Amino acid sequence: MRIILDTDKKTITVPWNYTSKLEEINRMIKEYGGEDAKTKTFSGYLQECWDFAMKNSDTNLKTAQKPVKNDKKPQKNPMVR
Repeated sequence: MRIILDTDKKTITVPWNYTSKLEEINRMIKEYGGEDAKTKTFSGYLQECWDFAMKNSDTNLKTAQKPVKNDKKPQKNPMVR
């Protein structure tokens, strides 16, 4: 599941079905962890993922590739006059 942190706009974007995915995670937690297993909350799961990534930043922090600038101009369609 991809979650986007925008530091410029100070927003977090989650998938449109984040709530249903979280419900499925909690269903599995109850099924395999028992009734006393602690379920995930909407923001708590995000915080847990962030904390894990920061704690393991030597392997979980990734830098995106630099975008490739396309200097080529679009070619005109030879069929159109």
